[in-house]
Amino acid sequence: MGADDREQARSLSLRGVRPPLRVPGYEQESFVGHGAYGEVWVAVDSNSGRKVAIKFYTRRGGTDWAALAREVEKLRYLFNDRYVVQLLKVGWEADPPYYVMEYLEHGSLEDLLRHGPLPAADAVALFRDIAVGLVHAHNKGILHCDLKPANVLLDQDRRPHLADFGQSRLTNEMSPALGTLFYMAPEQADLKAVPDARWDVYALGAVVYRVLTGDPPHRTAPGAAAVLAMGKLEDQLAAYRELIRKAPPPAAHRAVPGVDAGLAAVLDRCLAASPRDRYPNPQAVLSALEAWQLRRVRRPLFALTGAVFAALLVVSGVIGTVLFRDAVATAREQVTDRAVEGNRFAARAAAGRLAVQFQYRWQILEQEARDPQLRAWLSAPVAELRAAGAGDAIDAWLAARKARYDPQFDAGGRSAVWFADNRAGLQLGTAPPHPEHRWQYRGYRDYFHGLGRELDDKAGPVNGIITRPYRSAVFRRKAGDADRFWTVAFSVPVWPADGSHAEPVGVLGLTLDLAGQAKPEGDREGFAVLIDTRPDATGRRGLVVRHPELDGLPAVEEFPRHYADAVVAWADAGGGPFPAEDAYTDPVGGDEGGWLASAERVVVRGEDGAAADTGFVVLVQARRGDVLDPVRELRARLGRGTATAAGLVVLLVAVLWAGLLAVVDARSRSPVVRLFRRWTGLPPPEAGTAGTGIGSATGTARTPVPGTGEHKPLGPG
Repeated sequence: MGADDREQARSLSLRGVRPPLRVPGYEQESFVGHGAYGEVWVAVDSNSGRKVAIKFYTRRGGTDWAALAREVEKLRYLFNDRYVVQLLKVGWEADPPYYVMEYLEHGSLEDLLRHGPLPAADAVALFRDIAVGLVHAHNKGILHCDLKPANVLLDQDRRPHLADFGQSRLTNEMSPALGTLFYMAPEQADLKAVPDARWDVYALGAVVYRVLTGDPPHRTAPGAAAVLAMGKLEDQLAAYRELIRKAPPPAAHRAVPGVDAGLAAVLDRCLAASPRDRYPNPQAVLSALEAWQLRRVRRPLFALTGAVFAALLVVSGVIGTVLFRDAVATAREQVTDRAVEGNRFAARAAAGRLAVQFQYRWQILEQEARDPQLRAWLSAPVAELRAAGAGDAIDAWLAARKARYDPQFDAGGRSAVWFADNRAGLQLGTAPPHPEHRWQYRGYRDYFHGLGRELDDKAGPVNGIITRPYRSAVFRRKAGDADRFWTVAFSVPVWPADGSHAEPVGVLGLTLDLAGQAKPEGDREGFAVLIDTRPDATGRRGLVVRHPELDGLPAVEEFPRHYADAVVAWADAGGGPFPAEDAYTDPVGGDEGGWLASAERVVVRGEDGAAADTGFVVLVQARRGDVLDPVRELRARLGRGTATAAGLVVLLVAVLWAGLLAVVDARSRSPVVRLFRRWTGLPPPEAGTAGTGIGSATGTARTPVPGTGEHKPLGPG
């Protein structure tokens, strides 16, 4: 009833209008209203005191008794269904005929919606209850075919009850049934349509859309007014079908607060223009709605579970990363420390061996310097020696000493040249023999005068002579026509035979080529470098005289010079741990900061036991990358292990998540969930109830229902 109808009913009740018939067992109280068929009165059951509504069919002339009989028949089928207005009694033989129904004092859903749309939570509750009512009706073979807010009555708890089954059809009926415009499915708007359960699905979606937005779908769309203005029924139905099928899908419900994507998707499918895209029946709608509600209920649980899993993964990842980095850092530190300590030990051992070799060379030179024959040759005038042809004898004597002592050293430690010079600085002999150098002046050489440099005057006069064992500054030894080797000379003074030490009679010495790589003992990576901290010919200190990179260089005139300034600074500071042990830059091989190095000075002991610095420093260095290869391998293994563990954790979490979904969501279509349920023996996901596939129908056309804003298709009746 509209507002005008209710006001008229109230006015008639106040005037004391009597009911057309006294129904035994009921006391009529008030007039409710009248319609095309007759009057409706509110009465009270004399036995139970329950309020009922009595509908009298007082207008027999225009009454479609078949339609009334059909409605009564359907209500009898739905007897005692909470979701349907209950038929209590039928007075079919009375005059006028009547039937008694339960009275729902809160009116219809249409009355409620005149005050505006409802909140999403209330709309969902109505959605579910109306869907349940339709499921009950369909389960008993009854299609409503005219669901709209005016046909949904509300009880004292505002729970919906389905009413007005005048257009309903049994599942075995083929006669058409027209619903109400903008609540009716487009395929239902056809006078040749066969009834179909999907008609009620569309109407259900339209009712809920109206509850949420205030208007049924498409009523405000362009062209809707033209549909209502159509004169002929067939034209109106065709225009309505065309409007629904061509208009864009309704979307106003998506802007309603509380309507999420899941609920919107359920409504969208209910309102699909094509029946193929719609839910097959109200049971499928109810299942989808319950699945959505279950997802909403589970969402906080899943969110919390996901957050816990994510937190566990993050915490595990952070802890694993920290432990991984700590393990790698600790391994790197330990490997570096061991490498540095190994370098330090190797440098100490190599320096010790060199010191022993240097000291031994001085010892054998001092021993041979006491030979009477050598003293005689060095003391004799050069003219006599040349006249006597003593040069070859001196060379032979030197060669015999070289042959005697060289086998005591390895190939890299054997002498290059033995030589003997008299006090005038003239070279008397060499081994190997070099006749072209015999009788030449060598008094300008550092090994002769011990000034730490070679003199510019290569013709004399003699500027002093050494008086103690001496190690010369390094120099370039000639190899053919070019310089190839850095060489150092060890020399000792030769004293007179009378035992006086007023002045030496000459110098006995040997040279040592500083070529070849000095490999540390054992299987350690790296090599030993020899550095001279005394000034070289240019006056600069720290010349690298033995290094693997210097081996095999071409015989060039300008032999390259490389200086280790860090070693000089370390030596000047008094030694101790090398300050750049873990970040040394090799001046020859480059790679800044890419070396681990330790240094040790070469120190010999004199006859009195005092230490004497030779000026040489042994530097043992190893490439950082080679030393840290085991750490990289460890890191790779740990990385693979960590990745495997992380993968297993993720897999475990995925299995747990799939198990949770499989147990909680029995309707999930996820392949993982289906596989998990099959593997664990759980029943397969539930399928929605199949549609009845009855088709569509039309029915008696009606004019617009006054006061409701709803429109029945125009037509006779």
